[in-house]
Amino acid sequence: MKKYDIISSISLLILGLIFIFIPDDIITTSLKIIGVIILIFSGIIIYNSIKNNKEEILYGILIIILGLVFLFNPEVIAGIIPFIIGLIITFKSTIKLQLIYKFKSIDSKEWKKMMIINLISLILGIILLFNPFKGATAILRIIGIFIVISSILDIINYYMSLPKKVKVIK
Repeated sequence: MKKYDIISSISLLILGLIFIFIPDDIITTSLKIIGVIILIFSGIIIYNSIKNNKEEILYGILIIILGLVFLFNPEVIAGIIPFIIGLIITFKSTIKLQLIYKFKSIDSKEWKKMMIINLISLILGIILLFNPFKGATAILRIIGIFIVISSILDIINYYMSLPKKVKVIK
């Protein structure tokens, strides 16, 4: 392992800790940065539209509105994505629960395990539906925990792979 491996592991460890302890700030800051990028992009669209006499000004204005939402109300955007994911999870879990009921009726031995797994999925989907921003922060915290664990293991691996100094007795 090289020295930059330990530097990247420590950097990822810090990032993971940030994800765990301040996920709300990470989400809103990231969305605000995306909002600024969208505003720059829309400014370029409007400039090119005016310069080249194209009829893309309306498109540029719509993109400006989207950028402003990202910039000044990132919580709305942060809530929409987990809400959609929660909707999909809830829908899929409901369909699977209907299939599990059929497994139960044919005396399959696996139906109880499948029922538990899908009930957990259904509960998680409903949580995302009714509290999407907290769901997003929880997901970010989980990612942070995995990053921290991976980084700690990488750091341990780095120190274990260092050459050992052996004292020679004469």
